[in-house]
Amino acid sequence: MPEEIQDSKQKIYLDTFVFMDMLSGQKDLMEKAKKYIVQPSMVSSIIFAELVFHMVRNGVHKSKKDEILFYVRSLENLEIMNVTGEIAELAGKIRAKNWKKLNKKLTYFDSIHLATALVNNAKRFVTGDKDFRGIEEVAVEIY
Repeated sequence: MPEEIQDSKQKIYLDTFVFMDMLSGQKDLMEKAKKYIVQPSMVSSIIFAELVFHMVRNGVHKSKKDEILFYVRSLENLEIMNVTGEIAELAGKIRAKNWKKLNKKLTYFDSIHLATALVNNAKRFVTGDKDFRGIEEVAVEIY
């Protein structure tokens, strides 16, 4: 694996929103998301809970769901980070800090994503979710 991919400070953090845009079937959203998916990046393992929920909710067939999850797991430039005690504690602090500060109440999943990016020194947090405006803990790029 190339040296720059192994250095987490060179990686971007991809919110689940990026993958949802890739699966949306909407060409404009897919093109925006695609440019990030090919970069050295990281995600939290909770991405799989979110992806499965959205696919089941939208009636995606089991074989297609398994194919999509396999694809995400097999992206060579993507590192999947497990939720540690440190990440969980920081996520609680981030959620509490931003509870009434943002237009959107951060979910626990949102907070875990942000904490994972912070703990692993992500270069920036990439999402298509405009509700992340106002987050100060990490550099957020909303495409």
